[in-house]
Amino acid sequence: MALDRLRFHNILVQEMGAPSEAAADLAAAIDDGFSDVATKQDVLVLRLELQNAFKDEMNRLLRWLIAGGFTIGGVIIALLIALIVRGG
Repeated sequence: MALDRLRFHNILVQEMGAPSEAAADLAAAIDDGFSDVATKQDVLVLRLELQNAFKDEMNRLLRWLIAGGFTIGGVIIALLIALIVRGG
């Protein structure tokens, strides 16, 4: 970003006639302001990380639901077998 700051400073001084010190201060302020701006790649990386975290959480919950379904199903089958054996 230092090269862009220098180019911006030169444009302010040479083409717009701004004083060199004021141009340097303005270029530094703009560079500091834009240093925290996220690029498209940063946004895409964050989006992929969030999608992976969401997918991992959904898979974890799905495993819990499947395990709970098998447990409840096993209990119901055991109770039905107990009723059949006791009644017969």
